Amino acid sequence: MVLLAAGVTALVAGTDAAAALGYGGGLAIANTGLLGRRVEMAGELAKQNPQHGAYALYAGAVQRFVLVLVGLGLGMGWLRLEPVPLLVGLVLGQGVQLVATARNALRPTSKNDA
Repeated sequence: MVLLAAGVTALVAGTDAAAALGYGGGLAIANTGLLGRRVEMAGELAKQNPQHGAYALYAGAVQRFVLVLVGLGLGMGWLRLEPVPLLVGLVLGQGVQLVATARNALRPTSKNDA
Protein backbone atom coordinates (compact mmCIF):
# COMPACT_ATOMS: atom_id res chain seq x y z
CA MET A 1 0.00 0.00 0.00
CA VAL A 2 2.86 2.36 0.86
CA LEU A 3 4.60 1.60 -2.44
CA LEU A 4 1.39 2.27 -4.34
CA ALA A 5 0.91 5.58 -2.53
CA ALA A 6 4.55 6.52 -3.18
CA GLY A 7 4.10 5.78 -6.89
CA VAL A 8 0.99 7.93 -7.12
CA THR A 9 2.75 10.67 -5.15
CA ALA A 10 5.70 10.55 -7.56
CA LEU A 11 3.34 11.16 -10.48
CA VAL A 12 1.37 13.90 -8.75
CA ALA A 13 3.86 15.74 -6.52
CA GLY A 14 7.30 14.59 -7.66
CA THR A 15 10.02 12.27 -6.53
CA ASP A 16 11.02 14.29 -3.45
CA ALA A 17 7.52 13.94 -2.00
CA ALA A 18 7.41 10.26 -2.98
CA ALA A 19 10.74 9.62 -1.21
CA ALA A 20 9.42 11.30 1.92
CA LEU A 21 6.22 9.27 1.81
CA GLY A 22 8.19 6.06 1.29
CA TYR A 23 10.47 6.92 4.21
CA GLY A 24 7.47 7.48 6.48
CA GLY A 25 5.92 4.23 5.33
CA GLY A 26 9.20 2.40 5.93
CA LEU A 27 9.29 3.84 9.43
CA ALA A 28 5.78 2.49 10.04
CA ILE A 29 6.81 -0.93 8.73
CA ALA A 30 9.85 -0.98 11.05
CA ASN A 31 7.60 0.04 13.93
CA THR A 32 5.20 -2.79 13.13
CA GLY A 33 8.09 -5.27 12.96
CA LEU A 34 9.25 -4.21 16.42
CA LEU A 35 5.72 -4.60 17.74
CA GLY A 36 5.46 -8.15 16.40
CA ARG A 37 8.83 -9.12 17.84
CA ARG A 38 7.98 -7.67 21.25
CA VAL A 39 4.57 -9.38 21.37
CA GLU A 40 6.21 -12.74 20.62
CA MET A 41 8.85 -12.17 23.28
CA ALA A 42 6.24 -11.05 25.82
CA GLY A 43 4.20 -14.18 25.16
CA GLU A 44 7.22 -16.40 25.81
CA LEU A 45 8.15 -14.48 28.97
CA ALA A 46 4.56 -14.54 30.22
CA LYS A 47 4.58 -18.34 30.19
CA GLN A 48 7.16 -18.25 32.98
CA ASN A 49 6.17 -15.01 34.70
CA PRO A 50 3.22 -12.85 33.56
CA GLN A 51 4.79 -9.76 35.11
CA HIS A 52 7.89 -10.12 32.94
CA GLY A 53 5.66 -10.39 29.88
CA ALA A 54 3.97 -7.12 30.79
CA TYR A 55 7.35 -5.44 31.31
CA ALA A 56 8.46 -6.62 27.87
CA LEU A 57 5.38 -4.96 26.32
CA TYR A 58 6.05 -1.70 28.19
CA ALA A 59 9.70 -1.72 27.12
CA GLY A 60 8.58 -2.39 23.55
CA ALA A 61 6.23 0.60 23.63
CA VAL A 62 9.07 2.86 24.75
CA GLN A 63 11.39 1.36 22.12
CA ARG A 64 8.85 1.96 19.35
CA PHE A 65 8.20 5.53 20.54
CA VAL A 66 11.92 6.30 20.46
CA LEU A 67 12.26 4.66 17.02
CA VAL A 68 9.56 6.90 15.57
CA LEU A 69 10.90 10.06 17.21
CA VAL A 70 14.47 9.40 16.05
CA GLY A 71 13.23 8.35 12.60
CA LEU A 72 11.18 11.52 12.22
CA GLY A 73 14.09 13.63 13.43
CA LEU A 74 16.47 12.00 10.96
CA GLY A 75 14.00 12.22 8.10
CA MET A 76 13.04 15.84 8.55
CA GLY A 77 16.31 17.12 10.00
CA TRP A 78 19.28 15.30 8.54
CA LEU A 79 17.71 14.01 5.29
CA ARG A 80 15.59 17.18 4.87
CA LEU A 81 12.57 15.26 3.60
CA GLU A 82 9.28 17.07 3.15
CA PRO A 83 7.36 16.82 6.45
CA VAL A 84 3.79 16.44 5.17
CA PRO A 85 4.40 13.48 2.81
CA LEU A 86 6.63 11.87 5.45
CA LEU A 87 3.85 12.06 8.03
CA VAL A 88 1.28 10.87 5.47
CA GLY A 89 3.45 7.82 4.79
CA LEU A 90 3.80 7.10 8.51
CA VAL A 91 0.06 7.46 9.13
CA LEU A 92 -0.78 5.39 6.04
CA GLY A 93 1.57 2.59 7.09
CA GLN A 94 0.23 2.55 10.65
CA GLY A 95 -3.36 2.70 9.38
CA VAL A 96 -2.87 -0.27 7.08
CA GLN A 97 -1.33 -2.22 9.97
CA LEU A 98 -4.28 -1.30 12.19
CA VAL A 99 -6.82 -2.41 9.60
CA ALA A 100 -4.97 -5.68 8.93
CA THR A 101 -4.76 -6.45 12.65
CA ALA A 102 -8.43 -5.66 13.22
CA ARG A 103 -9.42 -7.73 10.21
CA ASN A 104 -7.47 -10.74 11.50
CA ALA A 105 -8.86 -10.33 15.02
CA LEU A 106 -12.46 -10.15 13.80
CA ARG A 107 -12.16 -13.04 11.36
CA PRO A 108 -14.35 -15.98 12.45
CA THR A 109 -12.41 -19.09 13.29
CA SER A 110 -13.36 -22.40 11.76
CA LYS A 111 -13.94 -25.53 13.81
CA ASN A 112 -10.82 -27.06 12.20
CA ASP A 113 -8.62 -24.36 13.78
CA ALA A 114 -9.51 -25.40 17.33
